Amino acid sequence: MDKHTPFLIAAADPVAADTSGTWIKLMPAGTFSARDGRGPFVSGDQSSMDAIIQRTKDYLGATDLMVDYDHQVLTTGEAGGSARAAGWIKDFSVRDDGIYGQVAWTDAATASIGSREYRYLSPLFLTDPKGRVIRLANMALVNTPALDLEAIAARAQFTFTKGSDMDPILEALGLAEGATEADALSAIKALQSGQCQIALAAGLDRQADAQTIATAIETAKETSAPDPAKFVPIEQVTALQADLRSLTDQVHGDKAELNVTDAIEAGKLAPSLKDWGLALATKDIGQFETFIAKAPSLTAAQLGDTPKSQGDGELTDSDLQVMSQMGLSRDDMIAAKTEDAA
Repeated sequence: MDKHTPFLIAAADPVAADTSGTWIKLMPAGTFSARDGRGPFVSGDQSSMDAIIQRTKDYLGATDLMVDYDHQVLTTGEAGGSARAAGWIKDFSVRDDGIYGQVAWTDAATASIGSREYRYLSPLFLTDPKGRVIRLANMALVNTPALDLEAIAARAQFTFTKGSDMDPILEALGLAEGATEADALSAIKALQSGQCQIALAAGLDRQADAQTIATAIETAKETSAPDPAKFVPIEQVTALQADLRSLTDQVHGDKAELNVTDAIEAGKLAPSLKDWGLALATKDIGQFETFIAKAPSLTAAQLGDTPKSQGDGELTDSDLQVMSQMGLSRDDMIAAKTEDAA
């Protein structure tokens, strides 16, 4: 049954035993059903019942499990509702036939049991949608369980409806099936603490909700990210610079080649000086153009084969041709050559 389920155990009269601290059966072992057809419910084997007791203790904390009259603690505040205790379950035990509790009855309950005003026990327990018992919630002295229990069940304040099974909640929290409520609360507190830390890191109040935190983070990302219309990645800039240098060198080389060829065809530069002319034009096209403008037109003989070396060890054949074309003296040519070398 998928709700907060009361169930009657038709036990022997409680008065038949010592009422000062007797052990009473709270729930049968294995699989069982209510007299009105509800169920089946499953308390399982000894291991499962130990888990039921542990979850019950985790929920109770330092308090005892209350035994009231007709489960009236669930209707406190309504007409006729009372939170008066009939007794307190002090301890629990698992036996072959079920879960037992050590109860200490109140004087009033002892009198009611002794006079047979109340005769039976009814446990109230939580189940999952598959009918597996999760924990005990309450015990009560009852007399007309079939009707009263159904009415009390309809008024239960803490219900587990279909779709609110604890298993999905435990799974969402990263906990294993069968984890206790204390485990779930601890996990929730850890999540809340983590969210507080994120909120503070985002410059928000520690109580900021998830949506506010997400909006703040997205805004920070947008303001800190560079505008692609204003910034270019450094890798692209480096590549563009390399391409530009290559293109510039190519243009300069093409222009130098063209100017040297034109100078040779115009008789301004001896063919044997082509490499020298290319080197000068590539390095400084303006200086090359000045040289060609001042150079006299060479005769056919001068444009022919390069004459044998007339050098004296300081000037090469090419130096002598340049000196001749520019009308320089030997000393001027040596000084110019020394300056270029420097």
